[in-house]
Amino acid sequence: MRKPVLSPTRIQTYLTCRVKYYWAYLSPLGRRFRRQNPALALGANLHRVLQVFHQLGGAETLSREQVAHALETLWSAAGFETPAQSEAHKQLGHALMADYYDRQATQPSPSRTLFTEKMLRMDRGDYVLVGRLDRVDEHPDGTLEIIDYKSQREVVTQEQVANDLALYCYALLLQHYYPNRPLWVSIYALRAGEKATVALTRDQLQEFAQLLDDVAQQILHADFETLQPEPIPHCEVCEYLPLCARRFGLTLPL
Repeated sequence: MRKPVLSPTRIQTYLTCRVKYYWAYLSPLGRRFRRQNPALALGANLHRVLQVFHQLGGAETLSREQVAHALETLWSAAGFETPAQSEAHKQLGHALMADYYDRQATQPSPSRTLFTEKMLRMDRGDYVLVGRLDRVDEHPDGTLEIIDYKSQREVVTQEQVANDLALYCYALLLQHYYPNRPLWVSIYALRAGEKATVALTRDQLQEFAQLLDDVAQQILHADFETLQPEPIPHCEVCEYLPLCARRFGLTLPL
């Protein structure tokens, strides 16, 4: 029997709202209410360009014009509501990539890119943890740095990095494949052109793994058929609110 698969997105969805998890991953009705998401579409496009950028050697081997051409070639309008919206986000993408290129060209790093956009898997007993890592760099001393791109954030802090569930999942996965390497986790905020980094110890990851397994057991044994949702702040932006209103009679306070 195939084991359940959990990703950072699924886990975060459950922690945000169990009802949203049900609509998003268990109920076929949820698919009808998924909205176009321009922010996610922009991020997906930028990830493709950044993958090519680093695979081909970065600013040392590519010109600004080649990076711009890559964005034009790889751009997908999927996820945008209109062609005009797609074009506006593409122009934003050009600006963000131009800034990224300039920073990489003027601030070269001694590290080398180990891999980009790689899916890792780890058997956790009752379930399988999976995660797609945006980029992993190897530093001269052997330290591995996980870099997670964010296309919407205006600022990034070490506190945000230290409390990012996805980064801990990625670090746990990477440690599984490279067990004796020091690990750093970073968020690169593309709009700000800033990166924040935190070093993670083996003890921290061991503690996180125990907490992760506890949450996984909650998900695997949750009774989603007897859910009774209550209004939370996230409801105001949740695409599944109409379903909760229809099935559970959920209304938001004025």
